[in-house]
Amino acid sequence: MARSVEFNEAETIEKAMNVFWEKGYHGTSMQDLVEAMQINRSSLYNTIGDKHCLFLKCISTYAEAGMAEVKAKVARETSALQALINIIRDKAAWVVDCEKGCLGVKTIFEIAPEDAQVRNLLNKNNEMYLEFLTELVQRAIDDGELDRSEDAAIVAEYILTTFTGWKQAYILHRNPIAIRKMSEFLIKSITK
Repeated sequence: MARSVEFNEAETIEKAMNVFWEKGYHGTSMQDLVEAMQINRSSLYNTIGDKHCLFLKCISTYAEAGMAEVKAKVARETSALQALINIIRDKAAWVVDCEKGCLGVKTIFEIAPEDAQVRNLLNKNNEMYLEFLTELVQRAIDDGELDRSEDAAIVAEYILTTFTGWKQAYILHRNPIAIRKMSEFLIKSITK
């Protein structure tokens, strides 16, 4: 009789995600993964698949968790503009505080150019976040909190692409004060 596979998939995915986050996709071996996940290779292959399948699962989990966190924070705010301001300030704090960097950004530069599956998954996740931000900006416009002449989609795209620039700037210069100043400048630029 075959042994049943027993492990908490969410916990093991998080462990694998941390390995990919630290070492990158190409720098991570299957041995690194099974050691970190504390499962045997056959359990990994039978439940999740190969390294690439596991990586896709990690990227999906990472994006879903980030989206759920943002949605929960936004749901606590009655003002769409205040929710946007909170998102911007939270992102600036995260850029400075997260030593590992953004798994999504790392993946964009390491794997996405050569891997259509990864690129498509990242694009799908980006589009979902962008749609969410666009709806939030539009709500702020509709509520009279932002200039009615603004294009919500362009404002949302501007916010999202600015976040990526902050991470790059922080990696290069390690200046938390500059990141906070840029976040306040972004807030000022969209609320004029």
